[in-house]
Amino acid sequence: MLNVPRRPAGFSLIELMVTITLLGVLLVLAVPSFGKWAADAGTRGTAEQLAAALRLAQSSAITHNRTSMFALTNDAPAAGVKAVADGSNWYVSLLPSTFSSAATVGAVLIQSATVARQNHVSLAGPALVCFDALGQQVAVGAAVTGLAAACSPPGDDTGTPTTSYTVSRPDATRQFRVLVYRGGRIRVCDVAKKLADAPDGCP
Repeated sequence: MLNVPRRPAGFSLIELMVTITLLGVLLVLAVPSFGKWAADAGTRGTAEQLAAALRLAQSSAITHNRTSMFALTNDAPAAGVKAVADGSNWYVSLLPSTFSSAATVGAVLIQSATVARQNHVSLAGPALVCFDALGQQVAVGAAVTGLAAACSPPGDDTGTPTTSYTVSRPDATRQFRVLVYRGGRIRVCDVAKKLADAPDGCP
């Protein structure tokens, strides 16, 4: 009877090297896609957090029966810090009370965030958005905000987005907008999509 030598169990060195080489090639091909996915996720995440901050400003105004303010800034975010359009940080605060019985109550910081800067995301939009006790956008002069900037609400109630923040990142493939409507509705939309075609599309 002829004895045929058995092949030893496991992989040979050549098979192992070929497998590692193929895995390396696949990894190199996947890295750019993963980078874009991470950039898109960071951009969308920032847009969602921006919308959440605007909703917080809105709900705080309703809860405290007091005008609230959402502000963009390039400084460390804190109540009373200079507000600028297209700022990279934001904060939410309650404006000083206008009631004589509570005149000593000043601005109150509700939230501060540096999310956009941390995610390397750019924000494009107005310096301030103010909400009244009904949760609707309201006009507030620079003298009241104390920030050399005013809140300007819409001039009509047509349902057109009154305030728009564009959230983008150079290495991302997707861009988002945060829309604040006159009546207080706040939503995030994908710039690449149309509202007529997708529920998360932009008008």
